[in-house]
Amino acid sequence: MPLNERDRIEILMMIGVGDRMRTQQEVCRLFHEMHPDREPVSQSTVSRIERKYRELGHVRDAPRQGRPKINENVQQDVILSALENPHCTVRQVSRDLNIGKSSVSNIFKKGA
Repeated sequence: MPLNERDRIEILMMIGVGDRMRTQQEVCRLFHEMHPDREPVSQSTVSRIERKYRELGHVRDAPRQGRPKINENVQQDVILSALENPHCTVRQVSRDLNIGKSSVSNIFKKGA
């Protein structure tokens, strides 16, 4: 299971600062002791988290690439528009809500 931001921060805190720093293997062992129900983290994972923090100053996930998902509010608007006027076309809904015809069509297919 991938580590969430809270887990990565916990790993950073386990590493420590200054003369109170732990080795990456010690951090792996400590994390596993604190979370025995989870899959153990590897030394390379601890290293990547530490490097990311040094380079970027945070351990948040980077924004995902690719086309963004259709907003849930827009999906609701499309569905409500179709419920209010069941005889409206994809083109009409698209024009009324200022979104692409293929997006409207995909929402209709998903809702069916």
